[in-house]
Amino acid sequence: MAHDVFVSHASQDQSTAEAVCSGLEQNGIHCWIAPRDVVLSRPYAEECVGGIETSTSFLLLASESAISSVQVLSEVEQAHKRRKPIYTILIGKPKVSKELDYYISRLHWIEYAGTSVQSLVDQLAKVLSGRQSWSDIASPPSLRRTVLYRRDAFAGSAVATLLALVLAGAGLAYWRHQNQTRLDLDYRRLGYVALLSVDSPATAVDPQGANVQAQVFLLAQGVPFRDIVFITSVHRSDGGIDQSDRSNLFNPEQVGSVEVIGFQLPMRANKLATCLIVPSPGLHARYRVTQLFSQSSTSGSPANDPAVFMPTVEPRVSKEDGTPCGSAH
Repeated sequence: MAHDVFVSHASQDQSTAEAVCSGLEQNGIHCWIAPRDVVLSRPYAEECVGGIETSTSFLLLASESAISSVQVLSEVEQAHKRRKPIYTILIGKPKVSKELDYYISRLHWIEYAGTSVQSLVDQLAKVLSGRQSWSDIASPPSLRRTVLYRRDAFAGSAVATLLALVLAGAGLAYWRHQNQTRLDLDYRRLGYVALLSVDSPATAVDPQGANVQAQVFLLAQGVPFRDIVFITSVHRSDGGIDQSDRSNLFNPEQVGSVEVIGFQLPMRANKLATCLIVPSPGLHARYRVTQLFSQSSTSGSPANDPAVFMPTVEPRVSKEDGTPCGSAH
């Protein structure tokens, strides 16, 4: 049975979770929540994974108890693995663990003081029903959030920390004023691609194909993956060019951070160009990060190892002009 949202919570927050669930279902939004939806004759973990798989989105009620719960962390990991949109509600001001921070630090979230469940439900219902964007009602990543919820990141003397922040702020203001244009043309402020591995064995779909695993870093602040375009352009040994848009492989709700995706290239590929088209928050324009990879062989025999690609030059940034990916090379 399909559900609109999986409600992840600690057992200590059961009453709050049930109130949120009840309010959402009164708005026509079907929730999966434990223990209500767990079939007692089946393994608990298997039931939770099934609930996440059959839910369109994932709601995390991140209280102090939830953040320290191994069960809740496992549910977040499963939701991330299955590319479910994660909507986080910070209850109180808990210290976010490093493990949980890995999954939610780049996402928008709502800070909830525990006063009005109905107000929280009204906001969530608008998002889960598609009437409003999550980014319109939730807070984006910020320095304030890091100070409040990742206090271990600011360990040490309070005076030294304050001084470092003041100096960093002054330096950043001058740096941005003097170098905004130049820095927005730096791929390290936009994003880049790293090829993690290329598996050479042929597939049943394409006997000449090779499976590629790529790591796509989105570094532009506050930009979700739905706003970027990722294109690969393969120059084959027979002179042909295969260009493909891989943007649909991303989790569109993920903001910044990194996505690991897989796709297939023809084994006849000679050169590979990747183009990551990213909106620049500073210059209010779209820029293209172009990277070039050439075929090489780790075994010394291209016939035995034909699909290993290595970068040939540093990523190059240009203003997006609609030309085919890699056409200038």
